[in-house]
Amino acid sequence: TFIACYVPNASGDGMEHRNSTILTSTRTLSNGGMDGNIGTVSHEFFHSWNVERIRPKSLEPFNFEEANMSGELWFAEGFTSYYTNLILCRAGLITPKKYVEGLTGTFNYVWNSPARQFYNPIEMSYQAPFVDAATSVDPVNRENTFISYYSYGSVLGLALDLQLRTEGLNLDDFMKLAWSTYGKTEKPYTIENLNELLNTYAGKTFGNNFFNSFVYKSEMPQYNELFKTVGISMSQNAEIAYFGAAVSITDDLNGKIGSNTKIGSPAYLAGLDKDDIISSINGKSFPNGIQFNTFINEGFKPEDTLSITFLRDGMERKTEVILTSEPNYAINLVEKNDKAPSKKVLKARQAWLKVE
Repeated sequence: TFIACYVPNASGDGMEHRNSTILTSTRTLSNGGMDGNIGTVSHEFFHSWNVERIRPKSLEPFNFEEANMSGELWFAEGFTSYYTNLILCRAGLITPKKYVEGLTGTFNYVWNSPARQFYNPIEMSYQAPFVDAATSVDPVNRENTFISYYSYGSVLGLALDLQLRTEGLNLDDFMKLAWSTYGKTEKPYTIENLNELLNTYAGKTFGNNFFNSFVYKSEMPQYNELFKTVGISMSQNAEIAYFGAAVSITDDLNGKIGSNTKIGSPAYLAGLDKDDIISSINGKSFPNGIQFNTFINEGFKPEDTLSITFLRDGMERKTEVILTSEPNYAINLVEKNDKAPSKKVLKARQAWLKVE
């Protein structure tokens, strides 16, 4: 039973329960609002199988007096997140173009995160009690040390699906096997069980290689090659300058760095940090009336050097930031670049997205 409550004073959320789901949002369904709400419906709908019945042993039985830490959330939440928009595409509610371009934000978030050097997907999952609706006022460095298991698992689900399809298999059938083995039988699974299940479905070499590389470790699959099999392109613009910090204008028209600078970014290498106040760039006052990213992109090129004057703890300091190229990728159907996919590639895409 799905209970949807869309009212102005709601706290937006979607929560799966054993035999019901509650959906709340401040968005109305009128005036195109359904588009903003349907993703949560799709996500929770898939949870009816994955999590509520295909259930991690670490969450069974659930103890409301404990934190219930689970190392399987990359699969329970992440693979559900992978299917969230895929379901909408297969149902014809979003176009293949919109679906593929929609992969961009999540992919770049995971791909470019320095957190992979610290934790694998299992260890990211263990952090749920500290990040998922938890309350904390302690200073943390999660910009550099944490990747959401929703996002991490989603891009791993994508990779596994495309990789299986190169072998004449697919993630749909693997999930059906998970359903018949652990869902329908109501037998809770462990990470080792998932590894064994993939070995059973795709072969021991395939299954162990996937888990040893991407689950027990934090390597990244060869997305560029996998995307080519379904006619998707990955591209970077080497001419766009990258600063590496979120900067917003203050009341006194200076620029404040709002979050921890990302490890390896130009701002990080220059020693800039959260709450630093930038007062001048190259001897000129901090620009106002324009977004900082736009100011960087329109006024500078990669390898340009910025002389920065900033305040930290009330003391004026100086540093130099050497800009690099924007690290993010654009993900598109190859047709956007006026390239027609081959019949083989188009057939593989249609089988994946279930569209003609």
